[in-house]
Amino acid sequence: MIFPLVELTQLKFKKMKNLSTYLLAASLLAAPVFADGHLASKPVEVTNLSTRGMTGSGDATMITGIVVSGEPVDYVSVLLRGVGPSLADFGVSNPADDTRLSLFKGSDLIASNDDWATGGQSYAIRASGFAPTAAAEGALMANLIPGLYTVHLGSAAAGIGLSEAYFIEEKSVPANLIASEGFTTLVAAVQAAGLLDTLLDPGPYTLFAPTDEAFGKLPAGTVEGLLNDIPALTNILLYHVVMGREIMAADVSKNPLVMANGNVASLSVDSGAMIDNANIIEVDWMGTNGTIHVIDEVILPAAAPSGQTIVGNLAAQGNFTTLVAAVTAAGLVDTLNGAGPFTLFAPTDAAFAKLPEGTVAGLLNDIPTLTDILLYHVVSGLKVESSMVMAGPVVMANGDSATLSTDGGVKINDANVTGVDWQSSNGVIHIIDSVILPPN
Repeated sequence: MIFPLVELTQLKFKKMKNLSTYLLAASLLAAPVFADGHLASKPVEVTNLSTRGMTGSGDATMITGIVVSGEPVDYVSVLLRGVGPSLADFGVSNPADDTRLSLFKGSDLIASNDDWATGGQSYAIRASGFAPTAAAEGALMANLIPGLYTVHLGSAAAGIGLSEAYFIEEKSVPANLIASEGFTTLVAAVQAAGLLDTLLDPGPYTLFAPTDEAFGKLPAGTVEGLLNDIPALTNILLYHVVMGREIMAADVSKNPLVMANGNVASLSVDSGAMIDNANIIEVDWMGTNGTIHVIDEVILPAAAPSGQTIVGNLAAQGNFTTLVAAVTAAGLVDTLNGAGPFTLFAPTDAAFAKLPEGTVAGLLNDIPTLTDILLYHVVSGLKVESSMVMAGPVVMANGDSATLSTDGGVKINDANVTGVDWQSSNGVIHIIDSVILPPN
């Protein structure tokens, strides 16, 4: 059996840690390799990879090898396609039926697909321009980091199949939406709200993108009404965007997200990945300036984000019950409902859960210590938004200093700032993933 070996030397990699950094584009080298490891011919320059052969089930699976080289933080975007039934249109008398693709890195299965239109990547595949013409053919998209991969092509019955790899040049987020042809209402709304330039900025950002079907679920006349109320439309659209960071599927947990309009949305994973009431039906569609997650409902923000005080916002959101209980026990509700302005670094319930067992209960019985810790999360007299953050010490409301850092994301002491600029009537909230403790 012949195993084609493909070596990607410098084919438009992207830094995963710095999405605006590119290496130089170069060519792809391919050479067939026989079982004894000898080259069948000299390496030849190719654009994409297409391997034709007999395929079937079990031992009849056709295997193609791909070697990706580069720095550990690099990746290349690839669309893999298993062609079978559509070969009949090109005169193949015994095309493979119901082709199935599996992608392995070493011995680990990392992705598979046997029906591209229902495999959870259909919008991204359409946007690539290489969608199969037959619904029963397999296709999947992957971002391959350096390593050795094998693509397995099988089928329900023996026949001729094609295993293809297309190396994709990524598009911007708006270009992806347009190319997929499944987001015409969203694109029209973005253009009407004057947000296209915002979504063309270098980013990075994360977009939770409602499909045309999602907009179709809204009551009749809603979309038309919003197109005549640009401030309301803009508020809703920005509620679908997280600015300044790319949230990948692997990072999704039950935590709040501060959206670009200043409201907070809720992520959950209890019954599949959801944001508010919308199911996330396609994930990690990566572009040059951000990442798209496709959702099946339009999500709607609550009342204007500045309409509630800091404590009111925390109590209404639902992911800060421990913090609200602690603030209440310490008698700080009136303080944090005062005129301010305040900046609160707010630990989530999950952040409090990281503390040793019994810590919270102990603090609720030691009000002076509890008060000291809570005030160590507050900057009094200043509304410090994310655009104003600078690395260095900051004096907290208990009189101690905390340290802000900006290398590899914003942190205060050892806590990561996971959400920023949650606007309140008397200040601003930044969400953190750990409780920070005063020096003493």
